[in-house]
Amino acid sequence: MDTEARVYYPSAMRVWGASARGPRANDSDASEVAKFQEGDEAAFEELVHRHEREAYQCAYRVLGNADDAQEAVQEAFLRAFRGLKAFRGEAAFKTWLTGIVINVCRNYAVKAEEKLKRLCVSADCGGQDEGDPAPPVVNDPSPGPDQSALGAELRRAVEVALWKVGAEHREVLVLREIQGMDYDELAVALNCPVGTVKSRLCRARKALRDALLGVWP
Repeated sequence: MDTEARVYYPSAMRVWGASARGPRANDSDASEVAKFQEGDEAAFEELVHRHEREAYQCAYRVLGNADDAQEAVQEAFLRAFRGLKAFRGEAAFKTWLTGIVINVCRNYAVKAEEKLKRLCVSADCGGQDEGDPAPPVVNDPSPGPDQSALGAELRRAVEVALWKVGAEHREVLVLREIQGMDYDELAVALNCPVGTVKSRLCRARKALRDALLGVWP
């Protein structure tokens, strides 16, 4: 983790998110894509099986609602199915798919945030300001020793702070710090230049730092 990131939030955030991060790239994706483009639709089922968990975790952390995240991922895979014939491999399949997931989540974001606000108003918000949505929580069934050592309290603090930073900041933080995308992959997934990615990430880290001040000593 770079020095700049350490001054903005606990370095343990990358440990907190490590369980959601899959391999940097899956070499067999290209083979499955080629099979699908040649008419083997079963190859797409393998791509879904390979990427659905991480796609769901991404959608859930961006939207904060399980039902909407599930629907968003289903719609994203449907769009991917329809568009894969035209996919030319300028980016990795995983990166291309993540961009679709993010675009679909943006369509769901307003509805999801309004739903979360209504739920929070009608329930005990656990010390949050009235109307603030509860942050999403994704439980890892087999956390590693470093993640276990981090402790539930800090993980919860980061989750609360992550939800408070706003949708645009949350997108880039989830993709960079939790899913481990590099700048070029982020540029593809977010459909913007690398320079814009870097400035957006800098602002997002600052926003997360400020949000942590309210929930972590």
